[in-house]
Amino acid sequence: MSSLNEALSFRRNMKTLTLYYPEVEAHFQQASEDASGFTHRTTGQQCWGAFEEKVLTSTHYRFMEYSASPSANFNIRYNEEQLPHCMNICIALQGMVEVKLKESGVSAALTGLRHHSLYSYEQEYDLIVNKNIHGIHVAIEREYYANLLCDQTRWTAVLKEKLLKQELVMHGDATVNKDMQQVIATICNNPLTGTLRKLLIEAKMLELVALQISQFIASDKTQTDCSKLKRTDIDTFHDLRKYLDQHFAEDLSLHALSRMFGLNEFKLKKGFKDIFQSTVFDYIYECRMNHAQYLLRDQKKYVNEVSAAVGYKNPNHFSTAFKRKFGTKPSEMAN
Repeated sequence: MSSLNEALSFRRNMKTLTLYYPEVEAHFQQASEDASGFTHRTTGQQCWGAFEEKVLTSTHYRFMEYSASPSANFNIRYNEEQLPHCMNICIALQGMVEVKLKESGVSAALTGLRHHSLYSYEQEYDLIVNKNIHGIHVAIEREYYANLLCDQTRWTAVLKEKLLKQELVMHGDATVNKDMQQVIATICNNPLTGTLRKLLIEAKMLELVALQISQFIASDKTQTDCSKLKRTDIDTFHDLRKYLDQHFAEDLSLHALSRMFGLNEFKLKKGFKDIFQSTVFDYIYECRMNHAQYLLRDQKKYVNEVSAAVGYKNPNHFSTAFKRKFGTKPSEMAN
């Protein structure tokens, strides 16, 4: 059983608290708008936990960054009239989140740095989260999204047809790569104002769509290429990724990992890149930096503590790596 399935199984065996979104919404404090144009709302700490969202709305899309710190297993039930009119990009930056459609029972779960896309003709769904969730949800007008798709490419032509027919669409899950992370960072934090800011965000939104679709197309081809691999080899690479998810802060080497998982170094490097579209060390770096961001921003840890916690012996080396990833010093995020 994969770590994700184990986590889901564990959660389902525990009592889950279900709240309807209007109940959560009733606890939102007065909304405020930040310098980037996002409307910011937070419930503050309640008996069931805390929920926070930052929303940016335009003509064709709604971009939301959210975080939740539930006191127990947490289930928010939504009933959205606009859902059948939108294509949804769902991204988990930290923690685990699952969406479950009420009528069809279809569900999809994401762990940290994974994403998928979803279109549903249903209005009701549950958002199931565990502790310390940080995610992105983008709702894009269905017909607008469909008109972005190319009819000359089989994959996009099929997707376009399904959207126009209002058929269920679900693609993913896939890795949130460096380019996607940079786009998200630019949307959430940029110094521009007025028309220039609006044009930049619209361009970045289109770039996010293009990056996701490109990754899905590449993944579709990779799945065909990976059919040449033995099932046991594919399982081994997934076990390797789960190991990295848990041990990214340790001093890891290709030689040690190769011996541990019974692969030669060439096969380990090539297979991991083919399946996950990332090198082993890029994946470790992403895990370290995203966990560091969580410790600094949500846990309010000191920079030296975070540096050691994510495997850096030298805080200066950590600061350099962090700034390369997020464009800001860790000390600035900790403030």
